[in-house]
Amino acid sequence: MEQNAKALMGMSVKAMIFHDGRLLLLQKNDAEELHHWEFPGGGLGLKEDFLTGLRREVLEETGLDIHILAPAGVWSYEKKNGQFLNGLIFAAAAHTDIVRLSEEHVDYRWILPQEVPNYRLHGSLWRSLLQMKDFDYSKSQHLLDEFLAACRRENE
Repeated sequence: MEQNAKALMGMSVKAMIFHDGRLLLLQKNDAEELHHWEFPGGGLGLKEDFLTGLRREVLEETGLDIHILAPAGVWSYEKKNGQFLNGLIFAAAAHTDIVRLSEEHVDYRWILPQEVPNYRLHGSLWRSLLQMKDFDYSKSQHLLDEFLAACRRENE
């Protein structure tokens, strides 16, 4: 099916960054001063792949060099200007908890799992986390294991 020529769509990436059992949240410096909490990330540049874009965005927003672990979820959001964003969320690990914020954010927190409800996450990310709860990661990994092992043997 052909996409509507008037549709505006962007691609974005976010990272759930973990360090010592804690998750990094950034507080947005937005024009509406809502200051929602979110995961680091942003839009992809022209001809930029997901992983390169994610590493760039995280470095720009936090100063962190991350190790990307695996895709974790998806999200979508329609901006006020009508642009629709589709995004991927990746799980990642940081080697340090020292964060250097860009001007895009006003604060950050490394939080424990039980602290998530204490933070006003952007609605699109909250919906994504609820959706991720229903994903069956163990079953998909089980289905992929033999095929991924065969790929490794072929390239050795």
